[in-house]
Amino acid sequence: MIIDHTSVSLYNQIPSVYMSEIKKMWINIVGESHSLGYRIGLNLLSGLDANFPASITESGSPEAYRDDALRVSRLRRNQYSSWETTTGEGNFYTNSAERGYFEGHIDYCENNSLHIAALGFGWCWDMTWINGPTANADPVFGCHWYGTSVDGPDGNLEWGLDSDDYSETANQVCMDTYLSAVQQYIDHCTSEAYTTKVFYTTGPVDEYLGEAGYQRHVKHEYIRQHVLADSSRILFDYADILAWSNAGEENIQTWNGHNYQMIHGDNMLDLDEGYEEDGDHIGEKGAVRLAKAVWVMLAYIAGWNGPQGTRALHPRYKTRVIS
Repeated sequence: MIIDHTSVSLYNQIPSVYMSEIKKMWINIVGESHSLGYRIGLNLLSGLDANFPASITESGSPEAYRDDALRVSRLRRNQYSSWETTTGEGNFYTNSAERGYFEGHIDYCENNSLHIAALGFGWCWDMTWINGPTANADPVFGCHWYGTSVDGPDGNLEWGLDSDDYSETANQVCMDTYLSAVQQYIDHCTSEAYTTKVFYTTGPVDEYLGEAGYQRHVKHEYIRQHVLADSSRILFDYADILAWSNAGEENIQTWNGHNYQMIHGDNMLDLDEGYEEDGDHIGEKGAVRLAKAVWVMLAYIAGWNGPQGTRALHPRYKTRVIS
């Protein structure tokens, strides 16, 4: 299940029977600042169109079951029996002990009438900021690696795709670490017979041009290929959704002969055509695009097969090669 820019326009085609099911759901998108974009977008869409009601919880404890609005929050139950409003890479994938605690979050919710319908990680600039470039370039892709790995076994360092990149990064954390964490949570839900759908995500495409932006694109493509390898996996392609405008234009930049996606300028605008930083680092137009795609993903999870019974896949996802 690939939720990308082609999914955005499908939001108002969701049949009423699946809309009713979505209004019973809680979507738990944990993360830091960029994860706010999902919640801002769902709140804005709710205000723009009453057919898409959403109830946002920012603090305290998650909202109890209801059947008249999609519940949305990033709250996470920690090992100290309280609710956290922020989940960083250390809590979600870089640290093995924290991954165990995150399983505990899923267990607590399931056992306390707070069933999570869909769960994903809202990336911040984890693929690009704080560290980098590495001293040596990757021999395959020709770029140096960037990123942050708070609470990783080797500390906070730049990171690459797989264990082969340790020679450049001296960091055991890599994109495979994130992928294995998501799979761990999927396997946990399966073993416990939870119906929670844990989905993969790509990250921000605002800021970080040039080599940093290209190596981020390589990391996004690696996630995409991983999801395509198993038909049971779900990808919410945050990056692709924001790289395209409502008019169907994609923002492609180039570094050293390689193309990479950047956020389209329209998605940095608010609904009044201005821009005011509200914590998610993108504009309201971009946030609303995310919200529309979230409703489509949840409709698929509820059982919808898309218009005319076929889930739409953009041709570029049928075969992908990282270049």
